[in-house]
Amino acid sequence: MSYTTSNSKIRILVVDDEPDILFGLNAVLRGRSHSVKTFDNSSEALRHLTSGNGVTPYDLVITDYRMPAGVSGLDLAKRVKEHTRRKTKVFLMTGFDVSSLPEFGEALESEIVDEVLQKPIPNDKLIAFIEKNFLHNNP
Repeated sequence: MSYTTSNSKIRILVVDDEPDILFGLNAVLRGRSHSVKTFDNSSEALRHLTSGNGVTPYDLVITDYRMPAGVSGLDLAKRVKEHTRRKTKVFLMTGFDVSSLPEFGEALESEIVDEVLQKPIPNDKLIAFIEKNFLHNNP
């Protein structure tokens, strides 16, 4: 799918165990007219994502790196990329210093994730990352 205008609706799944983050991201993204679904549990999100035989109804998954139990954000990213043959973009959010853990750089290099975002993420910065990844892209 090609997105060419800022009015394009992007289908986004957000996964984070912090209700305030889910609420905030949902409000910001819906405010930009995107379609948003949220999960506070990465295992449930993974079941939801993989229930469609290789097809996901999402263009973007935004997930927290550190989840309390079950599937980590990085594991979720790997599974999303495998399941969608790398068609779905994944943003990994973290409260850790992005430069402090080599696995973030490795995940970017191997294209397991498309962006690593440092929490807290200012709304305008999140929107800029989404626009960079989706607007004016050719299929």
